[in-house]
Amino acid sequence: MLPVVMALLSSVAFASSQILIRKNIEQSNYLNVSLTVTIMGNVVLWPLALLFTDFNQLNPHGIVLFLIAGLLAPGVARLIYFKGMKTVGISANSTVFSTYPFYASIIAIIFLGEVITPQNWVGLASIMAGVIIITRTINKNPPTKHATTKNLAIPITGAILMAFSQTIRKQGLNLYTQPLLGVAIGYAASLVFYLIVLAFSKTDSASKFSKTQLKLFWKPGLGMAAAWVLSFFALSQEMVSIIVPLLQTELLFIILFSYIFLRKIEKISITLIASALLVIAGIILISFN
Repeated sequence: MLPVVMALLSSVAFASSQILIRKNIEQSNYLNVSLTVTIMGNVVLWPLALLFTDFNQLNPHGIVLFLIAGLLAPGVARLIYFKGMKTVGISANSTVFSTYPFYASIIAIIFLGEVITPQNWVGLASIMAGVIIITRTINKNPPTKHATTKNLAIPITGAILMAFSQTIRKQGLNLYTQPLLGVAIGYAASLVFYLIVLAFSKTDSASKFSKTQLKLFWKPGLGMAAAWVLSFFALSQEMVSIIVPLLQTELLFIILFSYIFLRKIEKISITLIASALLVIAGIILISFN
């Protein structure tokens, strides 16, 4: 029972954190949001990684793969995610971005020679149907004034980067089975990447990283880190077939919270909800062999 509760709390924490970011993202830019969220993630994840990681069989090759995966996601992918949130809206952005298992499956088939089941193919088709519905919805009833079909390329790019990151991280875990350390290393790599980008970026005084950015986004940053920890422990204590569907309810909570708290910012249509349900069903079908 406890793992189920942790999985649901993880979904709620992820969703509510993103709602908080969406409410305040107009006061900042996606680099500052990414930097703040990643700082808080490092604060939460590294003590846990040091506490629960077995360092007796340290594998340098696995750590290198964790670094590369972390640079892709959360690194670059997180920047793209928040840019997409600001451009096409949180609901459409989250739904399209969550299709990364689709691309991960394609990558696994092409580069790793993995064979997927008929059930997985149904999942792939379900995700494709969800994305097609989103595209038509944005054409007819855009959720934000900046939302266009062309701008869907932003979350799609982020989803592809996430897929490559997941594939590389999986190879790293095959060499060094320490997932908590793997994510912590990814967060550290992302933090260094953002600091380098920030050092070379030309921004006006209003958009520079400051204490104001920390005040705006430290809570969702902490919430997202806590959500990841909850999902990690839920998966470690219960069957994947039970926990994964519960974690996918994050999308439903995002849409629900958007309807409640973001009505003045975004439009939530029935077709958008239907597309999210198709994507969730597809992800669940892809996740199991």
